[in-house]
Amino acid sequence: MTASCANRPSLDTSNVEITLSAETTETESASVEIAGLPTEYLNSLKSAELTEDRWAELFRVTVSHEGNGSGIVLPAVLGSYSIGETGVLRFSPMFPFDPGRSYTVQFDPARLSEFGETNLTATDAVLTLPKPDVLPTTVVEHVFPSGDRVPENQLKLYLHFSAPMSHVDGLEYLSLRDARGREVEAPFLPFGTEFWDVNHVRYTVFFDPGRVKQGLELNERLGRPLQAGASYTLVVDPAWPDAQGNPLKTPFEKRFSVGPADTIPLSQDAWRLRVPVGGSTQRLVVSFPEPLDHALMTRTIGVQDDAGRPVAGTVETGNWETRWMLTPAQPWAPGPYTLVVSPSLEDLAGNQVGTPFEVNVFEQAESAPMEDAIHIPFEIQ
Repeated sequence: MTASCANRPSLDTSNVEITLSAETTETESASVEIAGLPTEYLNSLKSAELTEDRWAELFRVTVSHEGNGSGIVLPAVLGSYSIGETGVLRFSPMFPFDPGRSYTVQFDPARLSEFGETNLTATDAVLTLPKPDVLPTTVVEHVFPSGDRVPENQLKLYLHFSAPMSHVDGLEYLSLRDARGREVEAPFLPFGTEFWDVNHVRYTVFFDPGRVKQGLELNERLGRPLQAGASYTLVVDPAWPDAQGNPLKTPFEKRFSVGPADTIPLSQDAWRLRVPVGGSTQRLVVSFPEPLDHALMTRTIGVQDDAGRPVAGTVETGNWETRWMLTPAQPWAPGPYTLVVSPSLEDLAGNQVGTPFEVNVFEQAESAPMEDAIHIPFEIQ
C-alpha cells in the first residue's frame, strides 16, 4: 500500500485552467478543455481506460440553471473524453453546445483519487459559447387602425410584425406619449401575455376598458387614456425580442390625433355594395361610413351563394378600414348572393350593429341584443 501511494503523481489543481475551445467559424466543434495537468497524471488516466460513468465522476459538464440550490444532481451532458497531444484533457459533446447557453464544468480529481494525490477537492467553471452576431430583420409592418385619427373611446390597437415574435408581454415594450413627449399613465389593459394570435405575428393592445367606459371607478379617477383634441404617439421599443431572441430591426412610432367619442351603434342601412360583373374575378367591395375593427372585419364578414355555400377568395381591407373587399378564387357566376355579417362586428369604439358600447346595465337588460347574423342580399348580373 505504501509503495503504491509513493508511485502516484502529486496533483496541484491550483494550476488547472478550464476553457471552452472552438473554431472561430465553426461553433459546432466547440469542446471543453482542461489544461495544466501533470503529464504523469494524464498518462495514468489514459492507461486506465475509464468508462463514461467514471469519466463523468472526474470531469462533469452540465447545463447551468440559475438558482438551482435544491441539491438536485443535474444530468451530465453526453459526450466523449480524450487526452490531446498538447497535454489537455478534452470533453467533446455528442451534440453541439448551444450558443448563448451557459454550462457548468466540474473537475473533481478527489473522486478518482487512485490516480494522484490532490491538494484541492474540485475546480469549477461556468462557460458560455457566445452567440454569433445576427443582423436583426423583424419589423413592425402595420398598426391598425391604419388611419391617423381615432375616437376618444378607442378600444384596441393591432400591431402586425414581419416575423413571429417571442412569448413575452408586449406591454413591456410599448408606451403612449402625449404631444409633449410625456408618458400617459397606465393607458393599456395589463396582463398582455395572452394577446397574441396563434402565429405570434399580431399583438392586440387593449386600452383599459375600465378607463374607457364612463361611470366606472377607473374612468372617474383617471379619465380616458385618450382625450379629444389631443395628439399621441405609440412608441415601440426596438428591444422587443422576436422568436429568435433578436431585437427589432428599427424602432417604430405611430402618431395619431383624437376626435370626439363615438357612441353611435352601427347601422347596416349605411353600408354600400359595389357588385362585380358575372364571369369576372372583380372584387366585391363593401363600403362603410366609418373605420371598423380590422381583425373583426377579416373574420366576421363573408359571402354565400344561393345554396348557402361560402364563396372562397382573398379578403382585404382598405381606405383606413372603411372598405371590405373579396376577390373570388373562381369567376363570379351570375345569380343571387348574400353578404353575411356576424353581429360581433365592431367599429373602433366597440359599437356593434344596433348596440352601442356605452350602454349601462339597466339599458342592457331592457334591450334585446341582436344574436342573428346580418344578411344583405345582392345579385350578380
